[in-house]
Amino acid sequence: MTAIPHRLAPYASLPDRYGEQQVAASTVDAHGRVVTLLVPPDATCNHRVPPEQHRPCDALIVLMDGSDVHEVHLPDLHLRFPRIDSLGSGFVLAAARCRMPSGPPAATFEALEKEIPHNALIVDSDGTPLTTFHAGDDVQHLLTDRHDNIWTGYGDEALVCAQLPANLRRARSCATTPRPAPRTTMPMPGLVRWTRDGSPAWYATLDPISPGTWTDCYAVNVGSDRTWAYPYTGFPLVEIDATGIRWTRRTPIPFASAVLVGGDNVAFLAAGTGPRKIPGHYTVTLTQGRNGPLETVASAPLRLPDGTRPTTWARRTVCRDDQAWLQFPDHRTWYHIEL
Repeated sequence: MTAIPHRLAPYASLPDRYGEQQVAASTVDAHGRVVTLLVPPDATCNHRVPPEQHRPCDALIVLMDGSDVHEVHLPDLHLRFPRIDSLGSGFVLAAARCRMPSGPPAATFEALEKEIPHNALIVDSDGTPLTTFHAGDDVQHLLTDRHDNIWTGYGDEALVCAQLPANLRRARSCATTPRPAPRTTMPMPGLVRWTRDGSPAWYATLDPISPGTWTDCYAVNVGSDRTWAYPYTGFPLVEIDATGIRWTRRTPIPFASAVLVGGDNVAFLAAGTGPRKIPGHYTVTLTQGRNGPLETVASAPLRLPDGTRPTTWARRTVCRDDQAWLQFPDHRTWYHIEL
C-alpha cells in the first residue's frame, strides 16, 4: 500500500506572555504566518449571550512569522464569533453570525444598505479601519489568498444579501417592475469570493456549472492559484479559478473536515461515521484521479507528533494547496501536515 503522510508536526505556539488573554480567532495565512486575535478574559465575543449583552472589547492581533512577532491593537471590536486572516499588509475580520434584516423590503438602495449588517472589517497594518462590508450570516471559513482575494465559506444556516452580477442586473432592469436595488437575499450561498475592498466578485450558487445546492461548505482549500471546495450534500471536490468553477469530481469520502491537494493527489481528513466514532480519531485517505472520479489509494490514522491519536475534535483547521494546519485542545498551538 502506498505510504501516506499522517503524523502531525509541531508548527507554532503562541508565546507565554499572552497566556492570560482569550483566543477569539486564529489562522495560518497564505504566507505561512500565524494570525491570532486576542481579547480580554471576560470578553463575550465568543460566548452565546443575547445580543444586548454583548459588549465591544479592546482586541489585539498577534502576527507570528517564525520567531518574529508583530502586534496590532484594535480598540472597540464588536464582532461576534470572529474570523480573521491577513490581507495585504493589513487584516480582514468577519463575524460568523449576524442578525439579518426582516420585515418589508427596503424601498431604496440607500435604505437597504442601512438595513444590511456590515459584519466584516478591513484594517491596515496599524489597525486603522479601512472599510466594512456585509459578509452574510453563518460564516464558517474566512481565508485570503496571495492575490488579496477574500474567500468566505458558509454553513447550513447561511444567508447573504448579495449584489447581483452585472448580467443579471441588466436582465432585471428590463423587467416591467424594476427592483429598487441590485441585491437579493441568497440562502445557502456556499462560497463567496470578495475583492480586497470587500466588493462581491463571485458566488458559487450563481456559477452556471455549480454542483447543485451548496447546503454547507464542509471544507475549503485556498491555494496559491486555485481554490477547492467540498460542499454538502454530495461532497464533490470543486476546483475554482479566477473565472469560476473549472471542474467538479466525485469523491469517495463523505463528511471530511480537511482537503489537501497536490497535483493528481488529493487527501481527505475525516472522522469515522456512525454512533461509535471516537473524538479525535481521524483517518487520512489518499486519493488519485486525473479526469474522472477520485479513487482511494491508501489510508492511515492521523497521529500527533508523539505517535498517539488526538483525543478531541480539531478546534480549527486551515488548508492551503498540499498542506493543512490543525489545532486540538490547546487553541494556542498549531500542528502541520503536508501531502
